Amino acid sequence: MPEIQEEEIDLREYINVLLKRKGVVILIFLIAVIAAALVSYFYLKPVYEANVVIAVSKPKIKNSLVDEISIEEYKNLIKDIEIEEELIQKLNLDKPPIEVTPYDLERMIAIELPKGTNLIIMSLQFSNPKLTKDIINTWATLFVEKNKRLYFNEVKKDKINIEEKLKLAEQEFFEIEEKLIKFNETDNVETIESKIKYKMTRMSSFESRLIEIQLSLEKENAKKEQIVAALNEQEKVLKLNKSVVDDQFFQQLLSDVSDANLEIANLTYVSEVTNPIYYNLAQQLISTNISINSLIAEENQLKKNIDDFNASLEDLKKELTEKKLILAQLNREYSAKEKLYNNFYKQVEELRLSSAGESDLLKITSLAYEPREPIKPNKKLNILIAGVLGLFVGIFVA
Repeated sequence: MPEIQEEEIDLREYINVLLKRKGVVILIFLIAVIAAALVSYFYLKPVYEANVVIAVSKPKIKNSLVDEISIEEYKNLIKDIEIEEELIQKLNLDKPPIEVTPYDLERMIAIELPKGTNLIIMSLQFSNPKLTKDIINTWATLFVEKNKRLYFNEVKKDKINIEEKLKLAEQEFFEIEEKLIKFNETDNVETIESKIKYKMTRMSSFESRLIEIQLSLEKENAKKEQIVAALNEQEKVLKLNKSVVDDQFFQQLLSDVSDANLEIANLTYVSEVTNPIYYNLAQQLISTNISINSLIAEENQLKKNIDDFNASLEDLKKELTEKKLILAQLNREYSAKEKLYNNFYKQVEELRLSSAGESDLLKITSLAYEPREPIKPNKKLNILIAGVLGLFVGIFVA
């Protein structure tokens, strides 16, 4: 294989070349510097920058109807075609020699959202310092005014809508309230419950008395059986064999008749008398029968009363069930209407407070001032860069 010959580079040779051709290097350097100066001072237009700071506040009163706009959404709303067109008309930017379009405005503006803050920084770059200030300040003012107007218009619209709903809900609420009051006055559930309680108490007393009467009947029937058995063992009439001599009447008669036969004294007669034990037992039997009949009559009356009260209780319980169902339905409707009414009332109050106190949701905290110095072109920097580039190009050419 052929050997590759390495050629040594001597730095002194390059330096000698540059020194020999330094005129070329200097000429190219001067051309670059002069061209940059001419362009920077006579061709490039100066660009001025102005800044406006807008503070975005959160609503003091939470409103469930009006959506809260985030700071990111506000950033997008700044570049609104209507605002841009109104801005152009207001400052006559569509007339010569400016003739700015909404598209040109969007290219001029830059929007920055500093992290961790609620600020929006609007920056505008334009060739006229006074117009730069006027454009950015007017733009920010139009943006804030339009968003406030839109916010309050939305609040007003929602307020009118909710007030109409509140009026209807109030009417329905008062109607159901009046209906509930009337029902409680005419169909009082507590009155029916009191009647049921009273009848059940009376029923309990009737049933207790019925048990007492049935026990008394058992005793009286047992007593009657004993009396009847005792009566069957007794004679109704007692027959007595009595001597005439023992009778006082005949004794008096004998004393009056002295010539009477003495054999009369040996005469006897039969006497019938009522059995006192039988009589007493008969009286007891009559009294017992009266008592039994009275107890039976009272038992029958009590049974009738119990049946009547049972039927009445069933009717009252059925009526109570129906009334409770109606009352429960009325209470549910009343609760729902009350909740709806309170909800609409709360929303109206929120909207009223929002329209009264949310005037500083968007606030310009710092207006732009007329810039004194342009931010570009940076003439010295342009000349310096051109000089460095010219020097490198000259060295390369040499």
